[in-house]
Amino acid sequence: MSDTPPADPRALSQAQPASATESLYRAALGPRALGHYLPAFARFDELGVARPHWNHAAGWLGWHWLLYRRLWRAALLHMALLALALGAWWWLQANTGPWPAGVRWGLLAAIAVVAVAAPGWWGDAWLHAAVRQRMTDAVREAKTVQEACDRLARPALAHKAWVLVVLLEIAALLAWRMGGPPWGDSPPPRPEPLVGEAVPAPPAAPPAEPPPAPAPAHAPEPSVPPSPPPAEPPAAPAPEPVPAPAVPTPAPAPAPVTVAAPAPDNNAALRPRLGGHGVSVGIFADPANAERVAKRLRDAGLPVVSDPLESARGTLTRVRVGPLESAEEAAAAAETVRNLGLEARPYGPR
Repeated sequence: MSDTPPADPRALSQAQPASATESLYRAALGPRALGHYLPAFARFDELGVARPHWNHAAGWLGWHWLLYRRLWRAALLHMALLALALGAWWWLQANTGPWPAGVRWGLLAAIAVVAVAAPGWWGDAWLHAAVRQRMTDAVREAKTVQEACDRLARPALAHKAWVLVVLLEIAALLAWRMGGPPWGDSPPPRPEPLVGEAVPAPPAAPPAEPPPAPAPAHAPEPSVPPSPPPAEPPAAPAPEPVPAPAVPTPAPAPAPVTVAAPAPDNNAALRPRLGGHGVSVGIFADPANAERVAKRLRDAGLPVVSDPLESARGTLTRVRVGPLESAEEAAAAAETVRNLGLEARPYGPR
């Protein structure tokens, strides 16, 4: 009996707080994932400072995990910063023009990585600080460790706040989805060139009509010479030479008629025709819009041709890329045009 050494009071005093601390941690954290949190918190207590430590639940669930663990301030800050980043992304895209798909999705991916990495690496540190504060408050209000544990483990309405938030998110998503089509129709200003794209078919037909017009140009030729020759034979007598020279004066009249109509029409009909391959970008009713699109294409290093077209709606401007040597060049140019956020329709030799 006397061989058993008495227990060291200092060892007991050190073991009791460690056991009490673990009990308080268990009560404050609940039964879920204790195998992850207890070793991490023990390491933080040993070092005296919290270090970055990866937490899968915190990273992938984001602010939902923060709400579940009642980290209200961190959850609001995370949500506000995420909303600010997405709002800035949308505002910049709307005000600086359409971005290439790589830039647009790359920025979204960067925002998502930061939104996952921040709570994933620092979630345990935030939770450790919050749990330590709850444990301190419970110990101050309780008379025993067991009573403090009961206070920490007592269910509260705040524990279910995350459920209400998830339900609100689902309701908002359903409301947006049901009312989504009107919002999704906001981009139709872009299809304006598409409406004009249907116009190229009619203009192709009119150029065929001008070629018959030159026929009258040959008709006046026989009409002019026959009239003067008959007048010369009667000029032999002396009294009649005076009226004869007065007849040729009407001859200049037919000349302007033959030149005025066909020549401009042929030039106007031939000007829109380009040899080789090309890319049709669009037809615009506003010349300023057409010039803006043409400038963007030239800045991208593409050859641009702008042609005026007459239609029932007035003068339109057709913008094309070309002429190009091969179908491969036309396909590459079309891809470049699409990366600029514009419509592109390659065509072959006409």
